Amino acid sequence: MRTQQTIIRWLASLGLLLALAGCATGPKLVPHGFNFNGWYDGWAKEVDLLEYAYGDAYEPVRGKARDGRAAGVQSGVYGSIPVGEFLYVKWRIKATGEVLEQRVDLRDRLPRDMNEHELTFLIDGRQLYVYIVTPQDQAREVRHRTHKTWLSRYNVVYEIYPQNEQKGER
Repeated sequence: MRTQQTIIRWLASLGLLLALAGCATGPKLVPHGFNFNGWYDGWAKEVDLLEYAYGDAYEPVRGKARDGRAAGVQSGVYGSIPVGEFLYVKWRIKATGEVLEQRVDLRDRLPRDMNEHELTFLIDGRQLYVYIVTPQDQAREVRHRTHKTWLSRYNVVYEIYPQNEQKGER
């Protein structure tokens, strides 16, 4: 009887341990943000955003056009979210109807520590640009765009696609 109780306790402990381990094996959450703003960055009048996805582990950082409409021109998610391994963007150039898509592998482009950083993108015709926005304020004497994104007016920003300016930050 005592051996049976010991085995039951041991199995219950093992089950609890496995359940906790299962919870811990989910995606690593890091406080950072994902956003885009077609109005401020100037692409909303020229293209329709049809689909986007920052990784595949978190639903709020994905969007898809419905009923032929755009997937939106601006969005922002901030908080403890999984760091995406890729950015997928699909868009249509309004003037020509041409549909383009780009999947950017972020694994070798993101900083090692995404804490308090933001990932943003913009579309310039046929070209996609991806940026890391750091929490570091732009110098007060600069206060103009250093990159195509409007966020570079206020924070230090690195282009990570198509160029990769922040190689030393990884």
